[in-house]
Amino acid sequence: MPALVAVLVYWFRVLRRPMDVRLKRRHVGGSAVLTLGAGMIVLWVQERPMTLPGRYKWGELAGVMAVYLFTWSLILATRARWLEPWFGGLDRMYLWHKRAAIAGTLLVLPHFTVTGAAPGRPANTAGLALGVISLLGIIGLVVISLPRAARILRLSYYRWKFLHRLMGLFVATSVVHGLVLDQVIASSLVLRVVFLIEGTAGFLCYLYEELLMRRLLPTADYTVTSVTRPAEDIVELRLTPSGPGITPQPGQFVFLHVGGDGAWHEHPFSVAGTGPGRQLRLSVRARGRETRTLSAELTPGLPATVSGPYGMFDFTLGGRAQVWIAGGIGIVPFLSWLQALTSEDRHSVELFYIVPTEADAVYLPELLAQSDRLQSVRLHPVFTRTRGHLTGADVDAALQVPITDVHTFICGPVPMVVDISRYLRRRGVPRDYIHAEHFAFR
Repeated sequence: MPALVAVLVYWFRVLRRPMDVRLKRRHVGGSAVLTLGAGMIVLWVQERPMTLPGRYKWGELAGVMAVYLFTWSLILATRARWLEPWFGGLDRMYLWHKRAAIAGTLLVLPHFTVTGAAPGRPANTAGLALGVISLLGIIGLVVISLPRAARILRLSYYRWKFLHRLMGLFVATSVVHGLVLDQVIASSLVLRVVFLIEGTAGFLCYLYEELLMRRLLPTADYTVTSVTRPAEDIVELRLTPSGPGITPQPGQFVFLHVGGDGAWHEHPFSVAGTGPGRQLRLSVRARGRETRTLSAELTPGLPATVSGPYGMFDFTLGGRAQVWIAGGIGIVPFLSWLQALTSEDRHSVELFYIVPTEADAVYLPELLAQSDRLQSVRLHPVFTRTRGHLTGADVDAALQVPITDVHTFICGPVPMVVDISRYLRRRGVPRDYIHAEHFAFR
């Protein structure tokens, strides 16, 4: 009950805030995950048999809640576009997907530690084996998803992605394990039905992702018509649609697959702009092994498939006074925003472009031209090797209005996003005035 009261208080505060309804809507998804989870706990407390030891009952509840969180993790991995407004974009859906999987794993450990064999009857060998398989498999998949573990194991994105696809099978085995061994579930028809519904929902989402998602997602065929390399590790390409094409909103990203079947795997990239006939302009930084290969082998004429668009990194969510902070290749979504602005636009924008040296500022000439065209945009190049990293205090000093009245949009390396966001929160900037693009999809 306290959890449900906390959710109601939270929503009362959200509804009272003077902000865009789209910002309020993105709180619904996380609230639904927490509210339904709290409801699961209340139902468990009401339905649990009083004859079983309390330690065992709470251990089984940990297992049931782990399956609940894994189910949400599988739901959020489906790229369902109708879910985006309720979570704040696909990038935030993937953050919730990751958090749910980690929280579920943390609950699995006490479940196996506390419960052991079911009391009062011989252990079911098959049920225990399924539990051990799901435990080891889920822990292994979560561990290899941690950035540091992936670097130590030298695990490529696509090997990780292939292994990650096993998550649904491990969740299915954990559901069967619970139905076979859990005496609390066995004692209540309501709990059995609810547990079966949540497990089935997760497995159906897994089947959809594996068998149907690639056929049902919105895709369009393109041809690579231009390839330029403004820097050694950056390749820029323009795509011309072979058919209707897609029309992304400024700031959105797409999943790109180049070269036809069996060639380069798909990967998310922000759209730097659009052109006549629904042309797309993408900028790719060669960071991993796959993108380095792409950068070296891209040539005009290659077929490409684009899926999307996705994302809700949108400057129209903010007020008149805004700060845009781009670290390195994080400038790409801001390029599309600048293209969308007109000289009559009433926004007042302080744009910080952060790169190590002036030689690395490959988009600086374009940004200077756009700031000359748009009197409402003031450009602040930041070369970190000569002046140090941008701080929240630097942003504060450049503003002509109180920082608490400004919406800040950030895209770039995670440490930069975290540091600036923390500074803004300490200065009293509302959480919904801080917008960040997240590309940590592993």
